[in-house]
Amino acid sequence: MARKATPSGDRSRDKKPATSTAKAKKAPTGSKAASPRAVFGQRQAAPRMDAEEGNAPRRRRGDDSNWEIRKRQWKPSTLLAPVPAVMVSCGGKDDFAPNIITLAWVGTVCSDPPMVGISIRPGRHSYTIIQATKEFVVNVPTAALARATDYCGVKSGRDGDKFAGAGLTPVAAEKVAAPLIAECPINLECKVKKVIKLGSHDLFLAEIVNVQVSEDFLNKKGKLRIDKADLLAYAHGEYYVLGKRLGFFGYSIKKATTKTRR
Repeated sequence: MARKATPSGDRSRDKKPATSTAKAKKAPTGSKAASPRAVFGQRQAAPRMDAEEGNAPRRRRGDDSNWEIRKRQWKPSTLLAPVPAVMVSCGGKDDFAPNIITLAWVGTVCSDPPMVGISIRPGRHSYTIIQATKEFVVNVPTAALARATDYCGVKSGRDGDKFAGAGLTPVAAEKVAAPLIAECPINLECKVKKVIKLGSHDLFLAEIVNVQVSEDFLNKKGKLRIDKADLLAYAHGEYYVLGKRLGFFGYSIKKATTKTRR
């Protein structure tokens, strides 16, 4: 039986945290500093915790500019969230059968040239394949593919064909030998440039040499409608669907009448 693992390879839920208190004082008269609860003129209500679940509730004191919130200190861990949950396909050459590994330790690392980084444990089957072929495809799944995404993270390619097991369709890529996953709306074809040993994981830095996008998520002008794709996200051992659009890069300094990015 294959060892069950999270997409990242680890799941840490730290207990027994220490407690500390962070305080925000009222800004002095004449200061331009905004209240901690005011962002660009909008009043922000800090979330309340449920005391019945053992969490310390938020405590107020004084007026809206004087407040106190309790913090707990945890040991260093991989609590950055949310992160993408992607299916990385590999193989297809050098006698390596096509395979899929689900990863959450994935991110953009450079714009020019476009590059991504993926971290994999050396013991994983896909690690051996990517180390040998120096190629892979990052396939970005939708919420409808959550079960398939999880399946490809807990099953080992050593034991069988993950494409068949997950009900996914391999399609030939344009620039690499590794197949892409047809059901995923975004596919990034990548070639490895460098491998960095970090500890539990090795980091593969790769250049994106080609991008394929499903036409179903393009509007009449050819713009990618990410908001229509219901992309998958991963946070602390659980899967989520990307929520509603809140704004665009730079919207905080645009005029109030500007609703879309130019």
